[in-house]
Amino acid sequence: MPFGTKKVYLPNFTLGLVRTSHLPPNYAQFIVPLNINKLDLKDYLLHAYNVEVLSVRSFIQQQNIKRAKDKDLSRPKIEWYRPRAIKKMTVELKEPFVYPPEPEDLSP
Repeated sequence: MPFGTKKVYLPNFTLGLVRTSHLPPNYAQFIVPLNINKLDLKDYLLHAYNVEVLSVRSFIQQQNIKRAKDKDLSRPKIEWYRPRAIKKMTVELKEPFVYPPEPEDLSP
């Protein structure tokens, strides 16, 4: 089956667009779930926003080890854990992308 011809479906994941001032205008960066791959992101951007993607780079950023908050203060028990990793994907777009303006009024 050729790329971009599969049935349209409603995704059950959320993408976060990251404002990156260090990237050129034809690049955009997203925070995605760990189970999303490059082809999923490319297909999603094509079908949902009609945006053509030339290439995708991805990396997983491990979080620092943290100390768990102890609920019972009578016993000194220290528990350490590592929060869930964050997966970021940077896409190279065919057309330059301009970020929407930041909202000024943040009231509900």
